[in-house]
Amino acid sequence: MNRLSQIFGAAIVIAIAVVFIVQFRPNTGPVQSAASSCVVEVRGSCISSIEFNASRNLLAMRSVDENRLRAMGLRRIAAEGLYERWLLNEDAKRLGISVSDDELTAELGTGRVRVSLPADKIRQVGYALNLREDLIRYLDVRNRQTKKFDNKQYERQIRNITKMSPTDFRDYQRKELIAARMRDFIRARVRVGENEAFEQFSREKSTRTLSYVRFDRRFYSDLVVDTSEKAILAWADANKEELDKTWEGRKAQYLPECRVARVITAEVKPDEAEQGPEAGKAAAKARIEQAVQRLKKGESFADVARSASDDPSAARGGELGCVTKGRLSKPVEDKLFEMKAGDVSDLVETEDGFQVIKVEQIARDAEAEKIGRLEAARDLYVAHESERLAAEAAKQVLAAAAGGKSLEDALAAYMAQLTPAKSAAAAPGAKPGDKAAKQDGNTDASGAGGTKNDGQTEPGAARAPYTIANHPNRPTVEASLPFNVSGSPIADAKDSTEPARIAFQLDKPGDLPKDVVALENGYAVIQLKEKTSPSQEQWDKDREFYTSAMRAAKQNDALVGYMRRLKSTIGSEVKYDQSLLKEARPADDGSGEPELPIEDEGE
Repeated sequence: MNRLSQIFGAAIVIAIAVVFIVQFRPNTGPVQSAASSCVVEVRGSCISSIEFNASRNLLAMRSVDENRLRAMGLRRIAAEGLYERWLLNEDAKRLGISVSDDELTAELGTGRVRVSLPADKIRQVGYALNLREDLIRYLDVRNRQTKKFDNKQYERQIRNITKMSPTDFRDYQRKELIAARMRDFIRARVRVGENEAFEQFSREKSTRTLSYVRFDRRFYSDLVVDTSEKAILAWADANKEELDKTWEGRKAQYLPECRVARVITAEVKPDEAEQGPEAGKAAAKARIEQAVQRLKKGESFADVARSASDDPSAARGGELGCVTKGRLSKPVEDKLFEMKAGDVSDLVETEDGFQVIKVEQIARDAEAEKIGRLEAARDLYVAHESERLAAEAAKQVLAAAAGGKSLEDALAAYMAQLTPAKSAAAAPGAKPGDKAAKQDGNTDASGAGGTKNDGQTEPGAARAPYTIANHPNRPTVEASLPFNVSGSPIADAKDSTEPARIAFQLDKPGDLPKDVVALENGYAVIQLKEKTSPSQEQWDKDREFYTSAMRAAKQNDALVGYMRRLKSTIGSEVKYDQSLLKEARPADDGSGEPELPIEDEGE
């Protein structure tokens, strides 16, 4: 009996050892068990997690940056690729496209293995993963000495990279090869004629250059719009419904109390910052201290803000409107709400530089509402008027140019009759009747008024108030760089490609379109300045390359369109296992789930 027990026990030990050796061969890693879940289900068909993991590992073979793969969403991409592979295999049955055992063996014998990506990601994601458009990976299946196919090396590569048995891998690759043939079949139907290629080549290689004039709303709001209280109230009376609606959305910014304030700002300038943080702050402090000295000599706060402040409110004399808590940076807000009406603060240091604040009025309740409604009316009125004036100006200049004037002469004629509004012309520092200031903004030859002979402002000197001649957004004739049909010749066009599209519809230099071009801050008049076309010599040189590139692009579009149709007809019932697609993120201590080991592929 003891002898029988010993024999039986030994047999159990040997059986366990055999199972252990089969399941965990040295240097091959564990083989996936047959049990798996469905990563994707399509019309009752299951795409297994085993195939999903194999695809994910094959796709990632050339990348060692796991963080980049996670950011890319590789798990989701791999699943979508397998879904499209299923669609292609289903359609292949309809078309009678298949792969024989000999064909599959021949492919695997060379080490060529296929993977799948979604059609619309083959180019972009494939490039990032070092995959060509044929979606082929190469395994090292050759003996290092004989350089011939080695079955043991082949199986080692399969098990290590895909965690599949040779039989399962062969079945997996059969589906991939059928999908690859379907992609080739779809692409092969695309044709590109030489005439078609030349027309596209000519469109892309031809260039245009534009002359154009911007009519910027900011120019009109600063100088041309009548911003007197009378004009604002007249607009408010005529547009009460719009004003009421805007006020309802704003009144919380004014009630129950707000403070009418002005500010002078000295920010650290880029050239000052280059000298270091301390030097930059010191330069900004020196500039604002010079502004404070001007205040002490009796200049009005608004005058000094207009000429010395770096804040966007400088054009309005530093006016911030009626301010409530939460609208300004904390240091400025703290100072503002501890001051009394009429107070001017000491220097307030901010993150970007320094500020000096003046409180002109503390308004509460009904008084705050009156000020708030007037400010809302002003903002709406100026926006409407500056928009109207910019559009009218652009159309006026376009009509004059279309009537035979050069763009330069048409603009000059418009600018000659343009007069600043009284509210703008009467800005502190500008003399209402000073025609020279309005027309050319020049100073005398000695540079009086703090301006050098070259027009540059002396350090610390008052900046000249804006005029028609010196406003940074005044209309001027500009020229674009040469651009092709997909270019963006005017950076702030609402539709960046619209000016290029219009330009390529114009026949000869000097031609104008029928309408103006909308900009983010106004309108532009454009005129074709120059056009060039590629030579026959250029086409002869680039014909083969360009035709091939165009064919590849059209083939990609055809494949994307084909997959879209398949999804709408036979693959709309798709379900992903979201828990398996979630990208794992290792814990900070390195205890996160480890990635499966991946060997480099052979050449």
